[in-house]
Amino acid sequence: MDGRLTLTVVTPERALLQGVACDEVTLPAWLGELGVLPGHTPLIALLGIGVVGYRDGARRAALAVRGGFVEIAGDAVRILADEAAAPEAIDGAKASAEKAEAESRRGHAAGDEELDAANADARFAEARLAVLRPA
Repeated sequence: MDGRLTLTVVTPERALLQGVACDEVTLPAWLGELGVLPGHTPLIALLGIGVVGYRDGARRAALAVRGGFVEIAGDAVRILADEAAAPEAIDGAKASAEKAEAESRRGHAAGDEELDAANADARFAEARLAVLRPA
């Protein structure tokens, strides 16, 4: 171990990151936020919807993910996301419109399934907007 992580993020359509060296990764696991440092215990977990953040020294970067799973083995973090968006691929106006549309759908959702879909769409739009506005 060299005290560093390697981060890979792929979707069914493309690879967003491949073997990026970093010091720390945070990600939205299904049941809450998960932080990963070198030497982390091996783990496979379901992904939720949110922001994957990673740090290389003082440089921070992030991308949005929706669903999938993460595998942590050795110092490799492999994210297989159903959907993911890097900052350069996010249209802020479109994400804002999609968030507003999803929030509007909440008010007239016919049942839990429609409400869950509207909530998920709103959270993914929020995650994409958060990636555009780093902390």
